[in-house]
Amino acid sequence: VSTYRNFEIIVVDNQSSELETLAYLERLRAGKCTRVLAVDEPFNYARINNAAAEIAAGEVLCFLNNDITVISPDWLEEMVSQACRADVGAVGAMLYYPNDTIQHAGVAVGVHGVAAHVYSGHGRGFPGHMSRARLAQSLSAVTAACLVVQKAHFDAVGGFDTALGVAFNDVDLCLRLDAQGKRNIWTPFAELYHHESASRGLEDSPEKKARFRTEIEFMERRWGERL
Repeated sequence: VSTYRNFEIIVVDNQSSELETLAYLERLRAGKCTRVLAVDEPFNYARINNAAAEIAAGEVLCFLNNDITVISPDWLEEMVSQACRADVGAVGAMLYYPNDTIQHAGVAVGVHGVAAHVYSGHGRGFPGHMSRARLAQSLSAVTAACLVVQKAHFDAVGGFDTALGVAFNDVDLCLRLDAQGKRNIWTPFAELYHHESASRGLEDSPEKKARFRTEIEFMERRWGERL
């Protein structure tokens, strides 16, 4: 749902297998407003989103997970208006869990070793320190679950780093944009639900835990002083 109309939709099909999903993708392919990009390789969030960005025709990119539900119809106007400012890099939104607690109100680096979501777990409407949760503001990073950025800025820093296949690729992108003099903005005026990990599940297997550890070590090597 969006009241912003000047857009194209690129859906990345990363080895979908459920019959209902495959039928839905075929309906999308038959339409005029949506393109389906098939990426037949193991999941790598950075790589599949870079592939979509490469074929995108627009001047502004919006990365949007498939477990997002829109709340505010003008969310895209709000985020694009911020992203079109010359000194702005990535723009993030206010994301809630389905139970109306905050999932993401921006990202603070250094917390829990690498980064953590601001105000996560507080109730919807929580004002934050000195009402900061009610104000658009510069923050170190924002989540790519719903992230808007000018394509020129995204391309200038090389997009997402594919060495970070699942975790922290958004934080790394934001820090590289920041290093190029671009401010990352979080706005509470774009509100959406995020059904976190609905597609991939939790990071609870030995393989996922090992991969997560390597991504932490990558961030510590690249951004240790900043963290």
